[in-house]
Amino acid sequence: MPTVAAPAPRSRLSRGVGWLMLSLAAMAVLSGLLAWRAQATLGHLQRSERIGRTLPQLHRVMEDLLNAETGLRGYLLTQKGSALQPYREAMSGLEQRLDDLAQRSPDPMHGPRLARVRELALIKLREMAQILQLHDTGQHDEALERAMGNPGQMDELRDLLGELRADLAAEQASINNRLQRDATQAEFLLLGGLGTLTLFTAIAVTQVITRTRSAERSQQRLRDIADHVPALIGHFDRQGRLLFANAEAGRVFGFQPEAAVGRPIAELHTPEGADAMQPQMDRVLAGETVEFDARVRVDGQWRHFHQCLVPDRLAGLTRGFYAVSMDISDRRRDEVRVAQSEKRLKAVTDNLPIVLAYVDADQRLRYANETVRSLLDIDLADALGRTLEDLMTPEMYEQRRVHLALGLQGERVELETSSMHLGRRRHFRSIYVPDTGADGAVAGLFILSIDITPMKQAEAQLAQWASSDALTGLPNRRELDQALDQALLRQRRQARDGRAMAVLFMDVDHFKTINDTYGHAVGDEVLRAFAQCLRHTVRASDRVARLAGDEFVAVLEGLNSPEEAEGVAAKIIEAVSSQPLGGLSVTVSVGVATLEDAEMSARDLMVMADRALYQAKRAGRNGFAVLHGPGMDSRR
Repeated sequence: MPTVAAPAPRSRLSRGVGWLMLSLAAMAVLSGLLAWRAQATLGHLQRSERIGRTLPQLHRVMEDLLNAETGLRGYLLTQKGSALQPYREAMSGLEQRLDDLAQRSPDPMHGPRLARVRELALIKLREMAQILQLHDTGQHDEALERAMGNPGQMDELRDLLGELRADLAAEQASINNRLQRDATQAEFLLLGGLGTLTLFTAIAVTQVITRTRSAERSQQRLRDIADHVPALIGHFDRQGRLLFANAEAGRVFGFQPEAAVGRPIAELHTPEGADAMQPQMDRVLAGETVEFDARVRVDGQWRHFHQCLVPDRLAGLTRGFYAVSMDISDRRRDEVRVAQSEKRLKAVTDNLPIVLAYVDADQRLRYANETVRSLLDIDLADALGRTLEDLMTPEMYEQRRVHLALGLQGERVELETSSMHLGRRRHFRSIYVPDTGADGAVAGLFILSIDITPMKQAEAQLAQWASSDALTGLPNRRELDQALDQALLRQRRQARDGRAMAVLFMDVDHFKTINDTYGHAVGDEVLRAFAQCLRHTVRASDRVARLAGDEFVAVLEGLNSPEEAEGVAAKIIEAVSSQPLGGLSVTVSVGVATLEDAEMSARDLMVMADRALYQAKRAGRNGFAVLHGPGMDSRR
């Protein structure tokens, strides 16, 4: 028996040593795999950290450039110093930030593009400074034209920044996803390794002490790895009690991971945080993998986390869950800053007295400021996505149709339009700027329009003042000269049909006595009343003008015979004498000069009418005399 029994212990020992060696081999493989994963994770973290430094800097540079450009344009358009404030704020320290972007955020993968961003941004800074200098030296139009035009460098910069930010954000998101997957896989790997090591320990019962020490070392390695992952990792049972937490979770929520094991989640979170977690815990314990963003108050401050809860299943039963959380507070702050920047930009554009809009290649409205809403009297939310032809009146769209087509073909278009809208005629000066992509295709149009109705009205008023008499409202001498020249040209054609024309030269009898006796105010009333009487007496097609003082002229065209002018003169004399003018009974003398087919200048015709008036005055006033051109036949 002894000879038979002796080998048994050695056999069991050999098997135990064999299992122990296998356990050690498994531990070595597991340690190597975990070390490899830790090294890969460290590389991902370093890359993510570089991206995390670069993205906010890129965003700040783009935000500052946009604010600077918007502030400069607002200042040039409104001429208000307050509009330049965004420009000054954005320009402050921008060049230094560009240097920091290139020097403090080294990125071998994107270094050439970062250097190009800095080069384009500095060019844009110098350009805006030159534009402001032009404005300050009085060259306002040139400054405005340069500010509104030449968007090429800004487009390239915006595209380059957009590509960089998109590439970096996509890369960072990929890294974060990979880290989340690696963290989950590492947890499962760690737990699987622990299970394997535990099994080997049970088999290698003769090596309990050695196996226990190996397990302790393995657990420490696992904890070391978990403690260096930039995420909050936890393991909870079905009652929400903590089974495991890494150092990052303890640091964020202020507890020692080892001491917190066994505590329920309600004690680890604030009450409102625990209440917010409960619905998500119910879902994961029901077997569902849950992802969500949560806002949690930590040390009196709100922080944002992206959380993933994964069921811990065994034999089809959910025993608890794993929790992995990433702190996304910096990303949320960036999103808030972007939203605030967009809000400020919208406030600026909505309060500019300029129509700002963007339409796509199909002429569908994609953006419009508040000025568009007030102009077209539309709901912007309803208008976005609709075509300009649908939003405008037929007259307004037809005036712009060809120019819109030219703009969408890549031409920069400037135009002035005038149309009736909402019961009022409006005048606009518009600029269409193509939105051209890197491939040369036109994606849409930027539309800038200024309401120049007040300017057009002022021009019309000035033209009226320049051609009319201020006292009576009749055309003045300048306007009469032009009208008489044109009438003579027409008379040359109408003479072939036997038509005649006449000039009536009139003045108020004894007008100086009226002024001396009753004053100039009464004299002015007499002249205004006389002008009104003339308008009502002659035909609507006849031109009546005031030369100076009490001298008035009427140009009669298209007469069937020269004698018709005499009838008009008699009618004027009768109309004046039959009613008081300015409260006074006055009379008028009229000199009539007629013309048929003879050639005569406007000056000679006026001289002849003046001679006829002189004859009427010598004959006793309150009457008329006639001279027929080119003869001197006269009669009363």
